Amino acid sequence: MLTPQQVLAALHTREANIASLKGLFQADVEGSFSPFSHSIQGTLLYQRPQSIRIKGFTRFGGTLFDFLLNGRPYSLHTADRLYPIVGRVPDFRPLGNLGLPVQLSLRAVDVLLGRLRWTAEEFREVRVANTAYRYTVALSHGNESNVSVLQHVWVDHASALIQGIEYYSTKGKKLVTLTASDYRNVGPSGQPDSVVLPFSIEVKEYVTSGSVRLKFSEIVPNMPVSAKEFEFR
Repeated sequence: MLTPQQVLAALHTREANIASLKGLFQADVEGSFSPFSHSIQGTLLYQRPQSIRIKGFTRFGGTLFDFLLNGRPYSLHTADRLYPIVGRVPDFRPLGNLGLPVQLSLRAVDVLLGRLRWTAEEFREVRVANTAYRYTVALSHGNESNVSVLQHVWVDHASALIQGIEYYSTKGKKLVTLTASDYRNVGPSGQPDSVVLPFSIEVKEYVTSGSVRLKFSEIVPNMPVSAKEFEFR
């Protein structure tokens, strides 16, 4: 059976092997929270440690939105605004009805990159289910009695790859589910910078019944990325 330390080691190895990343995806956005409820094309740009840029395009190639995150500060350009909306993580309220799809997309990106901030001590139990282990992770603030979020983490028996994450409130109410699938090897096979990444990630939020699915057509890790690519022009 995989220990929590082995699961975390697999995630940390993936994150360490990705210095930068460029991706092309189709996003299916659903829910009353979103100003657009359809499929859009988009690009993802990442540079370690904390620079992320997500752009969405209209079917005619125009920019629908342009989200830039550098550490905690973020900016969002939309086609209907002259000036960007700015804020700091984790407060996405300035984004209005775009706040939730942005949050769900960032959750998906964290799973893609292996940026899941658990510790072995937060793993409470493990159960065997079909081809996956289900771990219960309890995130607490300050002490053991102050648990804020419970998570069920599904990990493949053989590969130690994350299959899914379920987020629950302390009262047992399901908040968010995340599913990662279609894992593929990207980069030169057998080389140090080769890495296995999920090309399909779906995040569902149960309070507003919204969801975001990112399906990648291309992911290229460790390509040179310039600082100008993380600047609005």
